[in-house]
Amino acid sequence: MKGNKKINLQEKELYKLFNEIKFEESELNNMGEEVDIIQKEKIKKNLNNKIKRKNRSNKLKYTSIAAAITLVFSIGIVTASPTFAKNISVLNSIMQTLNNKYGNKGDYAKYSEIINKSVSNNGITITINEVIADDSKLVISYTLKSSKKIKDLELFGLGGFLRINGKNFSSMGTSLGQYIDDYTYIGSEEIHTSIPKDKKFNVDVNITEVSDIKGKWDFAFSALKEEIFRESTVFKPNQKLDLPDSNVAIDKVVFSPIDTSIFITGYSKNKNIKAGPNGGMFDYNYWIAFDDTGVELIPKGLGGGKFDFNKNTFSSEMQYEKSKSIPKYLTIIPCKITPSGGGGVKRDENGKEMPITIQTKKPKEIGKIIDGVYPIELSQGKMGKLIINDIKTENNKTIIKYTAKGMAPYFQAQDLLIKDDKGKCIEIKDYIRRADDQNPNEFTKIFEALDPNKKYTIFTNNFDNVEFREDLKFKIELNK
Repeated sequence: MKGNKKINLQEKELYKLFNEIKFEESELNNMGEEVDIIQKEKIKKNLNNKIKRKNRSNKLKYTSIAAAITLVFSIGIVTASPTFAKNISVLNSIMQTLNNKYGNKGDYAKYSEIINKSVSNNGITITINEVIADDSKLVISYTLKSSKKIKDLELFGLGGFLRINGKNFSSMGTSLGQYIDDYTYIGSEEIHTSIPKDKKFNVDVNITEVSDIKGKWDFAFSALKEEIFRESTVFKPNQKLDLPDSNVAIDKVVFSPIDTSIFITGYSKNKNIKAGPNGGMFDYNYWIAFDDTGVELIPKGLGGGKFDFNKNTFSSEMQYEKSKSIPKYLTIIPCKITPSGGGGVKRDENGKEMPITIQTKKPKEIGKIIDGVYPIELSQGKMGKLIINDIKTENNKTIIKYTAKGMAPYFQAQDLLIKDDKGKCIEIKDYIRRADDQNPNEFTKIFEALDPNKKYTIFTNNFDNVEFREDLKFKIELNK
């Protein structure tokens, strides 16, 4: 593979892959009533947010239960350009390079510990490059080299092979990855799991399989939380919320060198709730946040957490990109998102397959033909609108500059796509970018180059599947 060639899966292939994913129902039963939110948070939110938008990147979100389950929602393979490969050696931080590429602005290189341990087996060498730890997660970067061409490494993850202080824990996370060439893959994985309170703890990663190749790649190292904890600012608001389906307590808000997080615990009002794909314990789990100047925080991972169906309790973390400064307060608008599609298969303890069905609601598509006359205005229903200011094709890519106006500009700006006259969506080459801090509602999005001899439609949707509950809006005062 050369240059920036992308090999992507279409929506029907994603659904096919999703339906081929199986897990043992007994694994859920063995978790002592505490179950990661795989059915609701990752099926509902990620299928809605990723498949609906057809944002094909090799940014993978997954959930692991008892180190046995991996769910895939956003899949793609991107081969690095020579410039990108050069930048890795210059920066000397795979973690920083990949997070920069995908728009995460944290100071990963500054706060990571260098591990650089390698293990070779069956023609594959895996190197653990760096690690960062805080109170809720591990971030691990790695390099994988093979003597033969190896495919589907965007599906590979470390979470299922992880032990902390000798114990296995359920986990969820996000994996970023990049093919450098046919034989080399780099990754950075953020794993949310049970982190010890100690400043230093032991990590074992015992990998037994890489892309259907069996083997043994065992790593042991320690992780330190002290430096990143020292540079973090923690607020404990002790704030209580009464949401339609739950009572929620805001336990702490953390501004760290790599991200901003709101940690909550809660109790469901529904006494009869059971584990299942359609939720009901904590449905208003997508929190759109604004700082004290009214600028929307960029979400990094919202709604992940755990349910205890025996006690009707849950915990969750709302994660956003690193803040440049600490505001006086945050304004939060809780949302409930119903996915536009999805489903899956599970297998019970007897091996019988049963379908997983989820409640869906498809929003209305709103689009206009690209005719070279600007601005192009696209309504987004009650949420607001997008204004396309310019579309330019150069250097084998099409660059769109646009403005989002409405209730949640960044949230709205993510939903912008292009399709050809046959209805095929044009591949996205880069995530949306804010113009600058002075113009937070101005955005740029980059697609594969449009053919000047073809007609295209640029479109968004009316967000009919989103309950944007401005009536539930509240402030989190950030006082020490």
